[in-house]
Amino acid sequence: MATEEHRCRVTYRSLLLRAVILLSLLGAVAFGVGVVSKLSNEVQTIQTAEQSDPIWIASQLQFELLRFENTLGRVALGRDAISDVMPRFDVAWSRINVLKEGKLLRLMSEYDVDQAVLKDLELAFATIEPAVNKVVASETPQAVRLQKIEQIQIDLDGFDMRLRDFLMTLVQSNNEAMADFRTGLLYLSSLIAYLGAIMVSVFAIIIALVLLELRSSRKISNAMRLLAQEATSASQMKMNFMSVVSHELRTPMTSILGGLALLKVRIDKTTQDAATLKLLEVARRNGDRLLMLVNDIIDAQALTEGKVTIDRKAVDLNDVVNTAVENCSAYADKLGVSYRVTISSDKMVAYTDSSRVSQVLVNLLSNAAKFTAEGDVVQINATQFKGMARVEVTDHGIGISDEEQKNIFSPFHQTNPGSTAGNKSSGLGLSITKQLMDLLGGRMGVHSIEGKGTTFWIELELVSGS
Repeated sequence: MATEEHRCRVTYRSLLLRAVILLSLLGAVAFGVGVVSKLSNEVQTIQTAEQSDPIWIASQLQFELLRFENTLGRVALGRDAISDVMPRFDVAWSRINVLKEGKLLRLMSEYDVDQAVLKDLELAFATIEPAVNKVVASETPQAVRLQKIEQIQIDLDGFDMRLRDFLMTLVQSNNEAMADFRTGLLYLSSLIAYLGAIMVSVFAIIIALVLLELRSSRKISNAMRLLAQEATSASQMKMNFMSVVSHELRTPMTSILGGLALLKVRIDKTTQDAATLKLLEVARRNGDRLLMLVNDIIDAQALTEGKVTIDRKAVDLNDVVNTAVENCSAYADKLGVSYRVTISSDKMVAYTDSSRVSQVLVNLLSNAAKFTAEGDVVQINATQFKGMARVEVTDHGIGISDEEQKNIFSPFHQTNPGSTAGNKSSGLGLSITKQLMDLLGGRMGVHSIEGKGTTFWIELELVSGS
């Protein structure tokens, strides 16, 4: 009982420790994942802004627009070749297209910058494209070329200032975004510091809990070891005491029983006093019961100490069964019970100790008779199957509950002790029987239904070829 309580406490503490450690680790991991995810998003945003800087591209657009307008003016003055116009036009338009691509457009949307100038400039470039083509055409008269150049310059008038304002807005928004990023980075740095402190605290808690658990487990283990030692010592002292008492009782009990037998013989010859004869019979019967108890205790002690020897020989188990039934017949007759034996038609030769097997069977047969109603029959079946001999002893008594079957082979266990007051036993018989079967290398078991009866069975390996 105490051992079970200790085990329950250890299990509860272990589960509690594991739950605390698991929750702490899960909390730390969740916090760390959140911090890392936030940091990753911020870094990704700034990397995108650096790799696709809208300020640089917008300034390039302004620069290329000025170069395009300057080239048109120099062509009109005859200082540059007509062929320089189209490359300047294409480069400026490409800058517009770059600014309106996915990443840059998304960044400018995040900056909340008015992009109307880009749309207007793109529309203007689409409008002046035919005029640019006319300017660069070699067959275009000079007067027409100058007229087209003037028209283009008029169409592009004012875009330089609008682009400058757009660029300043981008610079301001970018600075605000970088400031927010630095603020967020500082915040995340603080979170990382907190995360580190939490992780250190968690590991410190885990180490402390483990040390406490080890210390507690050591104390509990020592307590359980002391309890086990005390239980072992108490059990050993009990067995030693019972062994000494049993040995001291057997000799005088044998003498008493012998004296009672002689006294009964003499009284039978000299008197017919029924009351006296009845008292002598009661004394003899109780003496036999006491001697049986003493012998059971001595056998149990010998088995516990490993002092029981086995003399193995080839024996026919059919003969052993018949002999055991004959030895128990007188006892069964007194209880008004009979035995019905069914043995195998073939020999069942086993290499075993016939006296120990007989002792096992006698114990099972006497128990079956004791728990069988007067006038009923105990069935004994001896069969062989797949190289194994099986002997079953079946009674039609009160049966054994499933709960009691778990402890049926424990020492001093008595099944329904209140129902067998006239035939009490030591509670050692089945324990001795089970230990003997283990010693013989056989098997033993029980099958019972409450209110219908019980079957005890033993199995032994047969000699090959028998």
